[in-house]
Amino acid sequence: MPDFHDLDADQHGAILFMMDAEDSLVCADVGTGKTVMSLTAADNALEAGEVTRWLVTAPLLVCLDTWANEHKEWSHLQHLDVAVACGTEKERLAALDKEAPITVINYENIDWLMGVYEKRGKRDPLPFDGLICDEIDKLKNVSTNRFKRFRNRIKVFKKRIGLTGTLIPKDLTDLWGQVYLVDNGDTFGRSFYEWRKKFFYPTDFQQYNWAPFESTRDELLKALDGLAYRVEGTHLPHVEVEYPTMLDLPDIMRPRYAKLEKDFYLECEGVEIEAINSGVLAGRLREMCAGFSYVRPDEKKSKTAIWHSFTKFGWLDQLYERLAPKQLLVFYEFKEQLAELQRRYPAKIMGALGSGVSTKKKMETIERWNAGELDLLAVHPQSAGHGLNLQKSGANHIAFLTLPWSGGLFRQAVGRLARRGQIHDVVHVHTALLSGTVDNQVFDVVTDRLETMDAFLRDLYDRQNAAIH
Repeated sequence: MPDFHDLDADQHGAILFMMDAEDSLVCADVGTGKTVMSLTAADNALEAGEVTRWLVTAPLLVCLDTWANEHKEWSHLQHLDVAVACGTEKERLAALDKEAPITVINYENIDWLMGVYEKRGKRDPLPFDGLICDEIDKLKNVSTNRFKRFRNRIKVFKKRIGLTGTLIPKDLTDLWGQVYLVDNGDTFGRSFYEWRKKFFYPTDFQQYNWAPFESTRDELLKALDGLAYRVEGTHLPHVEVEYPTMLDLPDIMRPRYAKLEKDFYLECEGVEIEAINSGVLAGRLREMCAGFSYVRPDEKKSKTAIWHSFTKFGWLDQLYERLAPKQLLVFYEFKEQLAELQRRYPAKIMGALGSGVSTKKKMETIERWNAGELDLLAVHPQSAGHGLNLQKSGANHIAFLTLPWSGGLFRQAVGRLARRGQIHDVVHVHTALLSGTVDNQVFDVVTDRLETMDAFLRDLYDRQNAAIH
């Protein structure tokens, strides 16, 4: 058995659970060390001959920043050979050819990997018999081609581990896909739609939205006994979500917002802004709360932005000046917000992680941020909100220009600083909301989803402790 005495007691429990179980779903708070825990369990399985070769799936930057380096930081894991199959196709193939005991690949390349080892007939040529899905909630959507293609290959893995800090980022229906990829349908069955009909009922005519029956929550918790393991973040800094700063709608925006909200249509500065349904309207209103609206002046031209107000950027400027010389991690939602940030703050003091930034540049930016060379770091929660270690800089202040709809994304974003290795006892989260707008609805939805997820995880932990004692 590997020597992992440097780890905490709560980490020991998770490692032993993964070592003993054939399949395991580890629900560990963001920042509790999922990578080192699963690597330790994986190393034990290799030494015991239970697994000959592991496949690890993770978000791209987590592959490059975390999985490529984590084993080097622990004395009991430094002997491991980890190949990272990311980058160009040539680089990916070269990583596979190494036949390393642990091969890491990003989720976007799962389809490609399935094609490299395409299944023909009954025999599956995948050269892996162990699977670790890091941030497995990335695969929760059962309707995607990625999920459908991957699910048909799951049974080739003799030992499977799912890792997540946000088990139910939106609602309880998110559970099925994550559980299936860990146990090949043993717990919830092989049909998502049959499972959903059994435990949920539609709340609208089109059956887009489903709500749980009164008994559903307890039945799902009971079903997860022996499969799911909960690790609470007992050694993490406290997250202080500061009371939101309430900002008044600027005079120029008030009639525009009201008309768009009422009529689903607005003519502004010679262009039309419209929403074809309530879902699109919510997005349009969120854009306006961010200060702008995307428009397409000519059908032949790509969309551009017209600005209504820079109110939230004024709030951010004041926050940045008040906190100086402390670093500030800024989360944005729209590309136009990033463009405005880049117009306001020169590259020598602000870096960015998100779409449109090369992987090489992102890695350089992370290094500069953690070295304390950047005052601000602009991050999109979907493209860089999972798994990254941004706490090494000692930064402990986060600002949201726009909140994500997802409680899970919010929790993951905050977890970039609120994690082991943070030198401060408290991580401060700052938000600004425009009064009387969709901003307030999003804040309520996010906090409600966090409460739902936390309550489910607390009950999971209580059942786990009751079984142990």
